[in-house]
Amino acid sequence: MIRYFITGLLSSLVFLCQGQFDSLNKELNQLIEADYLAQIKVHSALAWEYRDNRPDSALYHANIAFKLAVEHNETHFEIQALNYIGVAYRNLGNFTKAFEKYLEALRKAEDFGDKEQRGYSLINLGNLYLYQTNYDGAIKYFIQALDQAQSLANKRMVAYCFLNLGRSYIGIEEFGQSELYFKQAIDLRSEIGDEEGVIAAQIGLANVYRSQGQINKSLTFYLKLVDRIKDSDNSRALSQSYYNISKLYFILQDIENAELYAKKGLEIARKVSSRIDEKDLLNNLSRLSAYQGSYEEAYNYFSNYAELNQQLFSEENIRQIEQLKNQYEIEKKEQENAFLKQQDELNQLIINRQRVILVLSILGLIMAVVIAVIIYRAFIIRKRLSNEIEIQRDQMEVSKNLIEEQSAKLKQLDTAKSRFFANVSHDLRTPLSLIMGNLEMMHDDEESSISPASMRNLDIAFKNSKRLLHLTDEINDLTRLEEGKMNLSLEVISIGSYIKMLAEMFRSTAEFKGVKFNTKIDLEPYDGIKADPIQFEKVLYNLLSNAIKHTNSGDSITVKSIRKESSIFISVHDTGNGISKEALPHVFDRFYQSKDNIHNTREGLGVGLALVKDLIELHNGKIEVASIQGIETVFTIVLPYFEYSSKDSPSPSKYISDKTQLDYHLQTDASHHSSGAPFLKNRETTILIVDDHPEIRHHIRQVLEDDFNLLEASHGIEALDILNVDNVDLIISDLMMPWMDGFEFIEALGANEEYKKIPVLIVSARITEKDQDRVLYHGINEYLQKPFRKKELKLRINNLLLQRNRWQTQENSLDSMMKANTNGSIEKDLLSKIQALIMEKISDENLSVMIIADAIAASERQVYRLIKKLTGLTPYEYIMDVRMKYADYLIRKKKVKSVSEAGKCIGIKNVTNFSKQFEKRFGCKPKELFQV
Repeated sequence: MIRYFITGLLSSLVFLCQGQFDSLNKELNQLIEADYLAQIKVHSALAWEYRDNRPDSALYHANIAFKLAVEHNETHFEIQALNYIGVAYRNLGNFTKAFEKYLEALRKAEDFGDKEQRGYSLINLGNLYLYQTNYDGAIKYFIQALDQAQSLANKRMVAYCFLNLGRSYIGIEEFGQSELYFKQAIDLRSEIGDEEGVIAAQIGLANVYRSQGQINKSLTFYLKLVDRIKDSDNSRALSQSYYNISKLYFILQDIENAELYAKKGLEIARKVSSRIDEKDLLNNLSRLSAYQGSYEEAYNYFSNYAELNQQLFSEENIRQIEQLKNQYEIEKKEQENAFLKQQDELNQLIINRQRVILVLSILGLIMAVVIAVIIYRAFIIRKRLSNEIEIQRDQMEVSKNLIEEQSAKLKQLDTAKSRFFANVSHDLRTPLSLIMGNLEMMHDDEESSISPASMRNLDIAFKNSKRLLHLTDEINDLTRLEEGKMNLSLEVISIGSYIKMLAEMFRSTAEFKGVKFNTKIDLEPYDGIKADPIQFEKVLYNLLSNAIKHTNSGDSITVKSIRKESSIFISVHDTGNGISKEALPHVFDRFYQSKDNIHNTREGLGVGLALVKDLIELHNGKIEVASIQGIETVFTIVLPYFEYSSKDSPSPSKYISDKTQLDYHLQTDASHHSSGAPFLKNRETTILIVDDHPEIRHHIRQVLEDDFNLLEASHGIEALDILNVDNVDLIISDLMMPWMDGFEFIEALGANEEYKKIPVLIVSARITEKDQDRVLYHGINEYLQKPFRKKELKLRINNLLLQRNRWQTQENSLDSMMKANTNGSIEKDLLSKIQALIMEKISDENLSVMIIADAIAASERQVYRLIKKLTGLTPYEYIMDVRMKYADYLIRKKKVKSVSEAGKCIGIKNVTNFSKQFEKRFGCKPKELFQV
């Protein structure tokens, strides 16, 4: 204030020492005349350097450069100064003033033919539109600037245009075009050695990948870019890159790395005093801490962020005051020059000296008031921010309490669910005991007269009841573990021999399935663990049974054990189906059901592995799982080591022997009911039953054995072997089978000209809409869902056999006609009829080869052979070809108004599927034809 006030006084006393002032002014004019061009360049350079961090100072220097350039008729520097003034106004947020200055610069550049400044004026106008998110307007100016830059062969300007076009195309989500421009900018700036420009373009390219949702690619790009930024010693760019890397890791839920890079960026930002970057990084760290539940740390970060934000706001006010001061000094100098030029008003100015002093004093007072108002406003804003922080802290506290309350409720729900299953399992034990007791009494009653078939039914019922009883035991074990009521009978056992003994009980089951079973025990006899033998057997049973369950013929299972320092490591490794990435984190969750279960495995209830984890932890150990879907799965147990001194290891309890017998007796029984099953030679019709459950095959046999010859197979491969030997009139098949499931079996039948004539009835417990579509796609129209009624099964079999006989009669008749045809006219007539039928039913989504075959009194095989011979297409491809041609006709003739309407007209309701098929057939999307 004192400085400004003295300056005002000096201006009022100018004429008191006019001679001396004239002398100084003359010397100053001489200095300006001699070095004005250097002064213009210095002020222009300062305006450019201050444009981002101190736009008010940039405006001051740009104005001086402009006035000097106008005064000395330096048009090029005058236009350049106008552009710099516009840049300063833009960074001060005064877009209207910036736009005026840019336009003025553009007009002058065009009037004086300054092509370089015309290019930069166009770039500045484009940047102004880019700041206001008017991306289309920005692109128009950048394209004009690019044409100008290329005509000048100015590589730096061309590279700058490419960079800004890349940023603009991100805004309109044209990511491919944006990526192209960024890559061109990188190539050009590398060529001219502009390392900072290369880094800016690479950052833009990384943002393109992030905007496209390619988070991993963007992250990889940023991580590689960081090393390059370090080499260029561009601390600001490095800080911003760490900030973006942190945000990307946050999106990927990698909180640890997100926090690490945010802290790295914060350290650099503070080191180079980049407080804008520091503010953003503090805000990001606050969010990361809140996400992890560290609310106190989140509050501290947020407080620092708010305080820095307020400081930046205060500095903005100081810059505004500085701008007012600079404007005042400019006005003062202009006034002094006016005084010097008006010699005739000297006496009047001396008379009015006191008035000038008074005016300047008033101005000083006004400035003091303005500063006081700004300081008061800053105080109010700071107080408001403090209140907001307090409110947000209270909200965080409320959110924390709400989360804790919800967590407690979830735990209560989980406990209630476990208790519910435990209660159900307890309630089941009594009726199961009664059922098993009565079944056992009937089985052992020597006086009762029960047929062999009934005795087999009793055995099946007893085994399944016992299996259910074991399941209730596992649920009860889980509940006891959860409630802390399970007490272990611990003893030190020689773990090497014990594991080998337990594993050997699974060898025969694995080898029967065609799975190679290995044990690699690298332990000494005195290497032991402290465990409850009975409970530990449950652990190994579940892991090995799961391994066998999820492996196929040709796979392998390896049980390994090794000692490392004070721990015993036990692993079960299999090369089977594997576990998907989505399901892997949940394999130990109780009652968890995988969404990607495939047909050749049987899904459990999610009890076994949950029990395994709880039992291992009860033994002070831990269990981990690693899996690659379709390649391998490894379960690894780690238990504390205890030295074994006893001579004898405990014998395996009855648990594993009973369980393996219950869970795998179906597979061992299967060998007794395949090709060696009784063959009723007195029946003319032979039916092949394909199902992996022997009880189901036995049940179907009981229903059909009085009427048909029956053969049995436990899976698709065995069924194909039977078909190679025996003549089969009809096949009844399940879908969910090991080794070769029902879908693969149907495909194998369709690939064989003889087998594809055999009618197939699907009988499965699972017939979803997707399964039905797959079955229908292969030409199978008959299916039953388990459980089924005996009468319905017989009726469907009779219908299929009658239909088969009718097709054989029609086929013989049509074959005779085809053989008599010499010139191919009959075949062409039939194809014409088929085409007419397709057009008649073209909007029917269920149109199939079977419908066409029925309409022309032919078999499906004959229709396939006829269409393939005359068109080279399969019936399905021919129907689709006719549909696509008709859709093309409807669209081109404007007979439909939309893509979905065109699809419905040819029986395709899925618009996406229709568009893909249309583009595959004609090379363009249907929506493109509507725009012609």
